[in-house]
Amino acid sequence: MAMEFMAKIKKTTLYVEGMHCPSCEVLINDKFSEEGNVRGVKPNFRNQKVEIAYTGTLNPEALNRKIVPFGYRIGEKGEEPEVEPLSKRIFEAVAIASIVFILYLIARELGVVPDFNITGSLSLVSIFVIGLIASTSTCMATSGALFLSTVGKGGDNLSKAVFFNAGRVVSYGFFGFLAGLVGQALITNLKFGPFLTLLAAIFMVLLGLDMAKILAIGTIIPSGLNKKIFESLEHKLKRYPRKAPFFLGAITYFLPCGFTQAVQIYALGLASPLMSALTMIVFAIGTAPALMLIGGLTSFTKTTFYSYFMKTMGVIVFIVGFSYFSNYLSLYNININPFSSEGSANSISATTKDGVQTINMRVVASGYVPNSFTVRKGVPVKWIINGENTFGCQAYFVVPSLGIQRTIVPGNQVIDFTPDKVGVINFSCGMGMYRGQITVID
Repeated sequence: MAMEFMAKIKKTTLYVEGMHCPSCEVLINDKFSEEGNVRGVKPNFRNQKVEIAYTGTLNPEALNRKIVPFGYRIGEKGEEPEVEPLSKRIFEAVAIASIVFILYLIARELGVVPDFNITGSLSLVSIFVIGLIASTSTCMATSGALFLSTVGKGGDNLSKAVFFNAGRVVSYGFFGFLAGLVGQALITNLKFGPFLTLLAAIFMVLLGLDMAKILAIGTIIPSGLNKKIFESLEHKLKRYPRKAPFFLGAITYFLPCGFTQAVQIYALGLASPLMSALTMIVFAIGTAPALMLIGGLTSFTKTTFYSYFMKTMGVIVFIVGFSYFSNYLSLYNININPFSSEGSANSISATTKDGVQTINMRVVASGYVPNSFTVRKGVPVKWIINGENTFGCQAYFVVPSLGIQRTIVPGNQVIDFTPDKVGVINFSCGMGMYRGQITVID
């Protein structure tokens, strides 16, 4: 043991193809550290390099055999990974976006899909679909690969996979609940709703660009703390193999993953502990099917079809991010969303009695009902708001042009104002996800 300690430490750098995010660094570190004479591993996915400290003789072929099953490969000495030109990647993204838009318009004309109004408010079904998409992403593939490389060895892999995914569901629900509590304080007490909207937009846009291979989200958003937390917990879990599947699944929450971070910010903006927890649980359930079949997914990620599939999903995620940015601007009465259909043909006219116009609106889980009104200029307006569901973001109510910011409480409350000019008065929740308007006419 003393002689081994005294052995000279050598260093070398290898090129490893296939690294694309901080989660890959975790897996490469795990696999290379299994070699008995490896003393330290420093992967860097940004330049596709891995610095290795070792004693004795290093066997690159043995290292390569450990990572090839997970979609990585050690390149030849001096061989740098081939990267597509940026101009080509941007052209492909624009072409895919054009095709998606044309197909959508055709489908809508044929009545195959309903008219689609992007407001940034996502149903639980949408969250589940995002989970399904996320489960085919390379970050989630890495999550599953970590399962295979640690606890998914030997028999009864199905049982282990079930516990692994159960751990993810419980963990995501727990942290979603915490996000809801934090969001409630940030939005209703500290008025941070606009900031969260902008943050969600930035995450979604960066995630979309990452999936479209235009830039790497890991080069912009720091992830070192998450990675260190995961690695520390992972090493402790290896001492308890019977409990490892469930708890390994639970700590995958800390793996640096753009999808998880983006959905968590969305859950934060819901400002409801129960809805935020449910959102994260549904997202985790959406990722489960592919993670249960992670062996097949690993080979799928190597196909050309997968590359274009991910670029297409990246374009769609980018559009969602754009809608969030539109939500942010809508808080300041700026509308840049070409899909927005506010201003509606279903506008409700105010009723007038004793020289006062009255409009009635309900606050429910899905937003504001109705959310479009017509009033006359110069006539006082009595706006009666019934808070039926005040457990989410919709309970923090803003009307920028009237200077109104208030928390909606259960029961009726009244806002009185007199419109002094023709135009549109926009209103929304604190994050701009739930919106509506009052049209003022002569």
